[in-house]
Amino acid sequence: MKKLLQLTTAFTLLLAVVSLQPAHGQINYGVKGGVNFANVGGDDMGDTDMRTGFHVGGFLELSLLGIAAVEGGVYYSQKGYQVTEEFAGMTFEGENISSYIDIPVVAKFGPIPFVHFYAGPQASILLDNTVKANGESESSTEGMRDLDLALVLGAGVNLPVGLSASLGYDLGVTSLDEDGDFKAYNRVLKLTVGYRF
Repeated sequence: MKKLLQLTTAFTLLLAVVSLQPAHGQINYGVKGGVNFANVGGDDMGDTDMRTGFHVGGFLELSLLGIAAVEGGVYYSQKGYQVTEEFAGMTFEGENISSYIDIPVVAKFGPIPFVHFYAGPQASILLDNTVKANGESESSTEGMRDLDLALVLGAGVNLPVGLSASLGYDLGVTSLDEDGDFKAYNRVLKLTVGYRF
């Protein structure tokens, strides 16, 4: 119930921000999805490997004067990491899969036609965390922070007929540990395609 309330509040704030458009602004909306190359970083993390996931959702964009825009979205996004350890001649593999609702609000700037750059904050609500190892899996979010904050950076191209493609990076700034004692942060490289209606 707490997570549903957080999601509803965040989405309402997103709609309120985007709806405060000036008379010369234009609102666009559409869908986006793509591939996540996720890992974790931080002083307390050992040697981890990138895992592949995905993200999918919708966005609203307020275009300003044709060269700048504010864009907000709501996306389901898979993050996490993989671990490979060798012990006594045997290899052990494990995988951590974290599911989030990502809510980014970014400023976009297009200094040249068809190309744009973007940056802004992102709030992510933890839905589930699954650990897989030795053919077994266990789901638990105990000890993990419910709300993860990140800085989003990226660049993209606007293609014909409303299509777009972008490459972005999510730099987590809050520890995944709810007490902040264990320094581990989400790091996600995102390859995204979109369609604007």
